[in-house]
Amino acid sequence: MRRFSIYLILLLLVCGCSVDKSAEQFADSFEVEEGYISIAHLRTMYQYAPRTLGEELWIKGVVVSSDRGGNVVRTVVIEDETGGIAVLVDSERLFAQLYQGDVVTLRCGGLTLGGVGGAVRLGGTPEGDDEVSYIAEDDFYSRILVDGHSDIAPSVHKLELKEVTPRYIGCLVCIDGVQFADSELGKMWCEEDLPTTRYLTDSEGRSIGVRTLPSATFADKQLPNGSGSITAILDYFGSEYQLMPITLLDVKLENVRFLTNFQ
Repeated sequence: MRRFSIYLILLLLVCGCSVDKSAEQFADSFEVEEGYISIAHLRTMYQYAPRTLGEELWIKGVVVSSDRGGNVVRTVVIEDETGGIAVLVDSERLFAQLYQGDVVTLRCGGLTLGGVGGAVRLGGTPEGDDEVSYIAEDDFYSRILVDGHSDIAPSVHKLELKEVTPRYIGCLVCIDGVQFADSELGKMWCEEDLPTTRYLTDSEGRSIGVRTLPSATFADKQLPNGSGSITAILDYFGSEYQLMPITLLDVKLENVRFLTNFQ
C-alpha cells in the first residue's frame, strides 16, 4: 500500500477553546498508510462542535489503558506516535477482550468526535446535551481489529510536571518527582460514592489532580505519604490536567517526602 507522510500542526480545540491557555502549537511528523490518519490528525478534526465522521478513516495504535482496576471505565485509550485518544465504549469488561499493549486498528467512519470536560473523545452519536455518547459494544468490536500484542508493557512518556502539555493528553505518562500535597495526607483515594480528585505536587509547587472513581479497586485505600512517581493516563477536565491511575502497581511513592521550595 502506498505510503505518505503527514506533517501536521496540532492545536487542540475543545469546547470553544484550547486546553492550553497559552494557545501553544506543536508539530508532529508521523508516517501512515494511505487511508489511515494519525491520532493527532483525528483530534484536530474536532472544531468546537460534535463531528460525525462520514469518511472511511482508520487509525492504528496501541491500547494503553485497562479497565481491570475499575478506574478507567467504559473507555479504551489508544495511542500512536503523535498522541492518544479516549474511545467511549458501552462495556464494563473491556479487559476481557483488549489488553494493555494490544496493537489495534480502528475504523472510525460513522463515529463522532466530541468534547467531554475539555478533552476530545471518540464515541457514538450525541445524545441529549452530550456531544458524544458511548459506542454499543457489538458495534465497537465490529470496528476494531487486534493486529498483535507486545509482550512488554506499552512505552511510557516519562515527564516532570513542568513538561506536561496537551501533546500528552490521552497518553500513558509517568510523572516523576511528586508527592501528595500535605493537605491530602491521611485521606483515602476516593470519598465514599463520589469521584474524587486528590492533588500531587512537585518541589516547585506545581500541582496536578489525580482522579479516582468509587468503582476503583483501590478507592478505599489510604493515599501513600511518600514521594516518587505515578504512571497513569493523562486526561483533561474542566480547566486542569488530571491523572487517571490504572492500578496501584503504577504508583511508586515510596521515597522520603521532600521539602517544597515555594512560598
